[in-house]
Amino acid sequence: MNRLRNLVKRAGLATIITGMLLAAGVAFAAWTATGSGNGYAQAKGMSSVTLSDASTYTTAQLYPGGSGDLVLRVANPNSYDVTVTTVTGTGPAVTAPTNATCDASTGVTFTNQTGLTGASYVVPGNGSATITLANSVSMGSASVNACKGLTFTVPVSVTAQVG
Repeated sequence: MNRLRNLVKRAGLATIITGMLLAAGVAFAAWTATGSGNGYAQAKGMSSVTLSDASTYTTAQLYPGGSGDLVLRVANPNSYDVTVTTVTGTGPAVTAPTNATCDASTGVTFTNQTGLTGASYVVPGNGSATITLANSVSMGSASVNACKGLTFTVPVSVTAQVG
């Protein structure tokens, strides 16, 4: 009986080994081929970012002879993040709503901002962000009482790049 069991075990082991050798032979005998050519990719375009009213995000910081922050609300219609890298003034600051007495005396000026980097200036793809430019707006010392508590509109243009 033991002899029969040993014979069955050996036959089973031989069958397994033979199967493995046949599989290895088939795998070794498989043909391979190579090829070469071109793959293609296409770059997206970049749409312009837009600025919207950010007056609700401002805080009262300006006073005669002082400076404060400029706040921008930037919308990005692209499917990827962009970084605002430059903000340039494009005209004189004016009160909103218009106050002619203040506008004539205010002396509110914007200092152009260049080389902006970092997470504070990133606008997400298909989204918007509020960007604060610290101490970039100044009020002249000749500003009159009519300027108290007013909000100023500062016309600017922005440059943004991918990333």
